[in-house]
Amino acid sequence: MHFRVQTDEMNYGLGMVTRAISPRPVKQVYDGVLIETVEEGLLLTCTDGEISIKATVNALVEEDGCALLPAKLFAELMRKQPVGEVEVKVDERMRAAIRSRGSNASMACMAAEDYPDIRDISGEYRAVLPCGRFRDAVSRVQFAVSTDESRKILTGILMEVYEKETLLVGLDGFRLALQRVPAENDVPKGLKEDHIQAVTPGKVLGEVSKMLPDTEEKCQITMNSSHIMFTFGSVKVYGTLLTGEFIDYHRILPDSWTTEALVTRGLFSDAIERCSLMAREGKNNLIYLNMKADSPMEMTANAERGDVHEEIDIGFQGNDLSIAFNSRYLTDIIHNIDCEQVRMCFNSSVSPCMILPLEGNAFTFLVLPVRIFNK
Repeated sequence: MHFRVQTDEMNYGLGMVTRAISPRPVKQVYDGVLIETVEEGLLLTCTDGEISIKATVNALVEEDGCALLPAKLFAELMRKQPVGEVEVKVDERMRAAIRSRGSNASMACMAAEDYPDIRDISGEYRAVLPCGRFRDAVSRVQFAVSTDESRKILTGILMEVYEKETLLVGLDGFRLALQRVPAENDVPKGLKEDHIQAVTPGKVLGEVSKMLPDTEEKCQITMNSSHIMFTFGSVKVYGTLLTGEFIDYHRILPDSWTTEALVTRGLFSDAIERCSLMAREGKNNLIYLNMKADSPMEMTANAERGDVHEEIDIGFQGNDLSIAFNSRYLTDIIHNIDCEQVRMCFNSSVSPCMILPLEGNAFTFLVLPVRIFNK
């Protein structure tokens, strides 16, 4: 194999695919980057057995072939190359000679025949989303994904693909995050339901969201019964879907409430931050909210070292309410909202709080309160 490539092209491709490299690979070949010559130039592939990433790189190919090189070492070496063209030639002894302006290096190849065959996914289920909006939606549900491996299905993000929109849902048993992304999706006719759904590992979607550009460029999602593939630009990301029954979140979301507070996000966020400083010093990390008609919302936190008392003006209707939340849960939610005002909807001091936009249904957050026995 013999090719010439620009350093910026190769470094971009390596920066994409090496995200799939595990710090502790379960197989030696998973420590490598597979480089293959293709019609477009080069195809780079990395995998850890759970997530696989491919990227196409423009290059001048002088001799076809493939090589498996130590991914991190090769990527580091490429990053240190001077700007311009790099020549890579693999000889019959399976050693790669890497030459650029004033620099010569060599590297032993790994056994490419042991590398897994990662094929494109063919399936009838497809969704097409703007990269920037898809990236933002994933990042705003990621915090609510469970890390408890004993409930594997909740370590994933539920994707519901409808004809006109795609929903992303993450929940861990204490809070729920839902984001809607308007899109024109190819949903097969004659389905039992009016949508298709899949649960993608949070790790896979998290990596995808970090790679997606903040543009209106499209990301195509292809699914079958067991795998999913994301295609954007010159990059493809592959993952295995999680199996099992995801919690029916529709049954969790209340469709009516007895108390509603309209809050300004900035004021509420600042008050939460100040209360959280003291809440972290306490035993239970709690923030208390007290709401009454014709009065500001009172927010308090206390610990042995001191206490905080905040008052913020709100729009209020319904029954008076006192309720408490884990401060981290409130912080996570408010940091993932970008609109100026939100509605907080309650039914009692022990039932979930739902946080909604003032208009529309772009997002829904749900957080469980902490039962108050003795404040």
